[in-house]
Amino acid sequence: MKTAKIKDWILQLALALIIFFGFLRPYVIEAFRIPTPSMERTMLVGDHLLVLKVEEGQQIPWTDRMRPLLHSFRGDEYGLLMPATGTPEIGEIIVFKYPMGPGNDFVKRLVALPGDTVRVSNDTLYVNGAPLENWTFCFQDSFEPSPLDQAWPECIDQLYGRVADLAYWDIRNNCVLTDQGVIAYVVPEDHVFMMGDNRDHSSDSRVWGALPVDLIKGEALVTYWSWVPGHGLPRFDRIARLIR
Repeated sequence: MKTAKIKDWILQLALALIIFFGFLRPYVIEAFRIPTPSMERTMLVGDHLLVLKVEEGQQIPWTDRMRPLLHSFRGDEYGLLMPATGTPEIGEIIVFKYPMGPGNDFVKRLVALPGDTVRVSNDTLYVNGAPLENWTFCFQDSFEPSPLDQAWPECIDQLYGRVADLAYWDIRNNCVLTDQGVIAYVVPEDHVFMMGDNRDHSSDSRVWGALPVDLIKGEALVTYWSWVPGHGLPRFDRIARLIR
């Protein structure tokens, strides 16, 4: 009798793992870890997140290498994607494949949509000519200010050849002179503009350009665990915290 219960428990565990790794993890929800301080103080190094993938339409495995002859899925060079249940919105914290090396995952905040104009001046983010409500300033480092947060996109000329992964021509070719007589970047169609909340220490769309929407993996929902880096101690006050 005891042996039968152990077998039942093992079968139930195996079924749960098959469901999670075979369906939930690829298509619905996945865990990620924050490795850099680019999103401080919203998210800290050592935070572990759960990311909802189904809302943006997750990539179907292997379709970036081999596609079925007949299909009705959306997607282009990065592979086919499942139907999305929603659309990206300003203010959401998004996990995505890094456009300069899709083998890596990044997490940033979405601050502008296709057709929006973006510029940064004196630590202030302007979208469509006005400071972006709720996300105008975010975290600023007064000791190590970044030129990206002082005058963007004007500063890319002085960064050319000095900053890794700088999409200089992609950014410059999408800049316009606004009615106010200032230079701004126009987010291309099927792209979104991503920025870190720690704006003086973030490599984001100000460096590598707007993000193709097909690279979005999902929206960060909750911090389910958090470690103090280098100490192995949990941050209990950050566990089960909704991400905003």
